[in-house]
Amino acid sequence: MTKRSYRRRLGQHFLKSRYFAKKIVDFADVSDEVVLEIGAGKGVLTQFIASAARKVFAVEMDGKLAEILGEKAFPNVSVINKNFLDLSLSEYGQLVVVGNIPYSITSEILKKLIKERRLIKRAVLTIQKEYGQRIFARPGSREYGATTLFITYCFNGEKGFTIPPRFFSPPPKVSSVVISLKKRKPLIRLNDEEDFFEFVKGIFRYRRKSIKNCIVHYFKNPPRGLNSRLLQRRPAELTLEDFYQLYRKFKEF
Repeated sequence: MTKRSYRRRLGQHFLKSRYFAKKIVDFADVSDEVVLEIGAGKGVLTQFIASAARKVFAVEMDGKLAEILGEKAFPNVSVINKNFLDLSLSEYGQLVVVGNIPYSITSEILKKLIKERRLIKRAVLTIQKEYGQRIFARPGSREYGATTLFITYCFNGEKGFTIPPRFFSPPPKVSSVVISLKKRKPLIRLNDEEDFFEFVKGIFRYRRKSIKNCIVHYFKNPPRGLNSRLLQRRPAELTLEDFYQLYRKFKEF
């Protein structure tokens, strides 16, 4: 499979609006920052980032597009012809990450940003609007889930603005939203983040069941000392702190 066909499969849509490109950069506030751009394409967004940032690492996995981008006269831009998911961010110092990212690997990109967040000041991403609703969902809503909790755990999220499909090439079927994720101290203290995240995902596989019924898939009998109020609720009704209480009881069991 060629990189170009691989990209189509990923659902990459190139921003073609200079107006929205500038608006993204203004929202990202990259003045004098070191910026890593995900999926730079032909540089519509890159040129505005470069005009404000101190240094730009423009990541583009398509070889032909990377070559086109490299030929443009951006003195403070280094083009990296790789897949963002394969990069080690430790090579680039403290970063502001900006990107119009492929819809179908949004989860993988967010996982990488969470895992390597010590190297990231903040991330400003253009994502599918529906995915943005999951990130900012409230407990009890249909969109609330594991993704909401993972982001809440270590980032302060902010909604920016919506971009209609016609400003992309090819146009997606749905609108996109620009969001900002600013790193913060985790709300709970975890010794093993990956284990906790897997626990949360496991519970949400049975989101229509009560917590009491969910946990029988892990143990035949619930651990003692569980809050009876929590046991009667459904996964989407629990906060991050609630899940942490459950997780600690399971670790003690």
